[in-house]
This record gives sequence, structure tokens and C-alpha cells, in this order.
Amino acid sequence: MKVTWTELSVPGLLLSEGAAVVDERGSFTKVLSGDDEAIDGFIGRELYWTRSTAGVMRGLHFQLPPQSTRKLVYVANGAIRDFVVDLRVGSPTERTVFEIELNPRVGGLLVPVGCAHAYEALTDDTIVCYAQDVPFSSADTYAGILCASAGIVPRSSNPIIMPRDLEFPTLDEFRSPFTFDAVSG
Repeated sequence: MKVTWTELSVPGLLLSEGAAVVDERGSFTKVLSGDDEAIDGFIGRELYWTRSTAGVMRGLHFQLPPQSTRKLVYVANGAIRDFVVDLRVGSPTERTVFEIELNPRVGGLLVPVGCAHAYEALTDDTIVCYAQDVPFSSADTYAGILCASAGIVPRSSNPIIMPRDLEFPTLDEFRSPFTFDAVSG
């Protein structure tokens, strides 16, 4: 089973078309193939998953240098509105918001270094999985941007947002340490 990748409007933001088999047992989806050149040697060194109810907003999160990381995000159950904000100075999509709906029928979204990530759970019992190529090692490198300051408006009339996520700086206040490399995205 081969996984195919498509570069989206944000340089370096890739969407996999998961190779899936559906039969009377259910489904089996391959989200990542280790020998795929499109993902430039991505190796998941840390794996996470979250379970959320409809209306939960998480993000915008990222890690600062020297712990900057690429993140592969995919949905195992339910559906999300997924958001990526390009924080790389000099990128053609600098400070713009990319939005896509992810669910188990979609593959994975590979978020490049220098982009912030958030999502809104659209269904109860939504399970989102992450693989990062750099392990989280210090609260000093964990950072975020206030979602509303990037123009992200939840669909839910009563979103569930962690207080910490409401205390992040605005996009205008954030001074990015990330620069865009046109060759690698």
C-alpha cells in the first residue's frame, strides 16, 4: 500500500492520501510510509493522542528552537477543523491561516517547523493522533499564539478552551524566531 503526498498552499505543509483497505471488519489505513521521499526523512520520535468532545479547541501550539519540530497529525475517530499558521519570516504565506477538515478517511497532515497548529473537534469522541520528529523536552520551548488573534473563530457557540491557550500572545505580539527557506519549505 502506497501513501501519496500533496503539498498544500503553505510551503512544506503536506497532506497524505492514506492508503486504506475497507472490508467487513472495518478499515485499515496507512498514514505514513518511512521510505517516502516526499516527507524528507520524517521519523516520529514521540507519539501522542487526544480525545475531545465536540467544541474543544486546542492550540495554536508549536515548539521554539532548539526544539522546533515537524508534526504529523491524523484523526483516528471523529472529525476536526485543523488550522496551521505559518510563522516563518519571509514565507509567501507568512502569518496566514490554512484550514482543512480532517477525519479518518483523510490521511495525515505533516506540519512543517515554524508553523503553529490548532484544531476544533467537530464531533464527540474525536481522537487526534500526533507524531513529532523532535521529542518535547522543556516547558521553556513550548509556545503558542492566541487563536482569535489569527482570525480563527470556533463553529461551536460554547467552545471549550484551556485557560493557558487564552493567555498566549497575539499573532501581532509574537516575534518569530523562524525563517523561511525556499528550498526546504
